[in-house]
Amino acid sequence: GFTRAGRTVFGLLWIPVALCGLVLLGPAALAVGVAVSFGDVGAWCGGTALGRRGALARPLSPLSPAKTWAGVVGAAAATGAVLAALGAWSPGLWAAALGGCVFGDLLESMVKREAGVKDAGSWLPGFGGLLDRIDSLLVALALALVVAA
Repeated sequence: GFTRAGRTVFGLLWIPVALCGLVLLGPAALAVGVAVSFGDVGAWCGGTALGRRGALARPLSPLSPAKTWAGVVGAAAATGAVLAALGAWSPGLWAAALGGCVFGDLLESMVKREAGVKDAGSWLPGFGGLLDRIDSLLVALALALVVAA
C-alpha cells in the first residue's frame, strides 16, 4: 500500500506543480514548450544521424538504451535554435529546455519500467501515450521555474 500511495502522491503533485509553469512563466512558457517539442524531434534526429557508432552512440542510461549522447547533441541544437528564433534564448531557459528533453524522457522510462508497461496510456496509440508527449515539458517547466526564480 505504501508504494501505491507514494506513486499516487507523486502523480498528484508532480503534474499540477509542473504545469503551474505555464502560468507563472508568462510568455517564456510558450517558448519553452515549443523548444521542448522541437528538442524531442532533434533528439530523435541526432540519435538517428549521429548515434550509430562512435562516442556519441553510447547510451545515456540503462533505463533507456536507445537514448544516446547523439540524441543529447540533437536536442541541444534544436532547443537552442528554437529559443533563438523566438527571441527567448538565455542560458537558463536553454538549460531548462534541454534538461527537460533529456531528463523527462529518462524519468518517464523509469516510471514505465517500474510499472511494467511499454506505453503510458492508450489515448495516443503508437506514440507511447499522452504522458509520453508531455514528459519532457513537465520537467522543462519545473526547471524553468527554478531558473526564473
